[in-house]
Amino acid sequence: MGRTIKQEFGSLEEEILNVKSILVKEREFERSLFLEKGEQSKAIQAAELEDLKFVVGNTWRAEFKISPSTKAKEWLKPGIPVLLKGNSESIFGNIYKTTDTQLTVQIRGDYEWEDSEFQISKWFQESTYDLYNEIISKVLEDKDDLSHKKLKWILGFGLGEKPNPPKQGLTATPLERIFQIADYGMIFGPPGTGKTTLLMQAVEIIKSKNESVLTLCPTNFACDYIVELALKKGIRVIRLGNSTKIKEEVLPHHIDHLIQEHPDQKQIHNWQTELKAIQKKANSWKRNFGKEEREERKALKKEAKFLLSTIREAESNIRTKLLDNAELIVSTFSGFGNELKKGREFDYVFVDEATQSLDPGCYLGIYVGKKTFFFGDPKQLGASFSHPDHGSLHSFLEKAVAFDSGERVIFLEKQFRMKPEILGFPNKTYYESKILTHPDAKWNNNLDISHVFGNNPPILWIDTAGSDSEEETEGEEPSFFNHTEIQLIETLFRLGIPKEQTTVISPYRGQVEKLINVSSGRWFTQTIDSFQGRESEIVILSLVRSNSDGEIGFLLNPKRLNVALTRAKSHLILIGDSGTLCQTKEFQDLYSYIESEGEIRSIYEFME
Repeated sequence: MGRTIKQEFGSLEEEILNVKSILVKEREFERSLFLEKGEQSKAIQAAELEDLKFVVGNTWRAEFKISPSTKAKEWLKPGIPVLLKGNSESIFGNIYKTTDTQLTVQIRGDYEWEDSEFQISKWFQESTYDLYNEIISKVLEDKDDLSHKKLKWILGFGLGEKPNPPKQGLTATPLERIFQIADYGMIFGPPGTGKTTLLMQAVEIIKSKNESVLTLCPTNFACDYIVELALKKGIRVIRLGNSTKIKEEVLPHHIDHLIQEHPDQKQIHNWQTELKAIQKKANSWKRNFGKEEREERKALKKEAKFLLSTIREAESNIRTKLLDNAELIVSTFSGFGNELKKGREFDYVFVDEATQSLDPGCYLGIYVGKKTFFFGDPKQLGASFSHPDHGSLHSFLEKAVAFDSGERVIFLEKQFRMKPEILGFPNKTYYESKILTHPDAKWNNNLDISHVFGNNPPILWIDTAGSDSEEETEGEEPSFFNHTEIQLIETLFRLGIPKEQTTVISPYRGQVEKLINVSSGRWFTQTIDSFQGRESEIVILSLVRSNSDGEIGFLLNPKRLNVALTRAKSHLILIGDSGTLCQTKEFQDLYSYIESEGEIRSIYEFME
């Protein structure tokens, strides 16, 4: 289905080393971007450490007194990665909570904390790169492991050794096939075909068999969504990962919270109180600090270290009991790092949103599962890279589907999301017309936009050609925007498009930022990339580009257009300059399709 991927490497080792070099390049580029953006100038120059609290495991919370500049206040938000620079050491963490004068940073790992004052600046998530390097090292070392063989087969190496799954599986339902395949498989789920529904159905069967299952996701949003679905089904679920980035409703099911609420925590709490008293005494300032005081501090730190070790051992036992008793564990790749080191293995591992997962995250799924299944759509956008050389890399899932003979690819052919007229173009263009609309597909049949357009078309294009529509850029990091399209969107809402059931999407961050400012919270706006995996009854797609040269930039990426065209359930409204966009064949074909199956309208009909 679609273009064929050619094998670029002579061996699995060669491919993995290439992935490693890509990550090194990406990490350095991301670091240089941070430095070039002048993040240091937005830093909090002098943050005073007021308190240090041990939370659980290797997690600490440091409380600071701050006086942030206006620029610093722009990035002071929960979950943001930060770098704490003192005279003695540099410490990485994430913002836990913040006010105008107080900042709490959550840190994983042990540090000396000998400084009382720090410079605090926004940073990027370097710990994820560290974990990916650990996974790559494991794969390169464990060449005799069955997981290594499975990875070879998935990526198109050593296919002569690859076992065949049961033949009768090809006629079974997708759910049945998951339990017939003995090692790994790929769930190829086009938009609206119920990938997550299938995943949860499989989890319920695994639960009934009293077997273990882990779901890994590349984003916290995807993880939290799985947890919420599990809770609705009464599944005993535990969430792993960075608790500063988790939805408030999900936090009670996070491993740290469950450890703190465990009945055995009472004794641990007493030890923590004792630990805090020792730490306070050890870190207290003294006017005369001689040999005797130095020896006393050394003894106190030794005592604190022993007590901390006792606490961690007790908590580790609680953690093991909780995880052993869970019916489903859900984690980001980076959140599962500690369990990987401990050698925890599962009967089943499901990698959700596999298209957006970096290769080492998918390796992780293979190494911790007896059976591993990758859920995603290789025809949609992959992981987001910063380096310009990495814009056209194939996703792990894309390669896995391309190098498989079809026996382990489970294609979901029935969609439940959108009206057939909205599905028509992407179905023909990207999926060889293999997707069928299920009779139970649900959208809001009562949603009527005829008071705005005179009738109720599921798909239409408002053409801005011939108007004064013009793309623009501004600022240090230029991104395109289009004032004419923004004004038209405001007009559509004023004419009665229901805001609460509508999402406005655009390929360009510059357009999205201006739309957010204009909307003042009256409607929801996101980039196409951010809205992948989500849906809305009505979608307004602002295409932005309008120039005489026919330049459309990364709108040329068919995966991005596919995502954009498959988010709407009832109505899809495109806004764009056909004179610019239709200089490319894909947009010519799209325009012709809408002309045939929907409506083309002119912006002049809506200009006052």
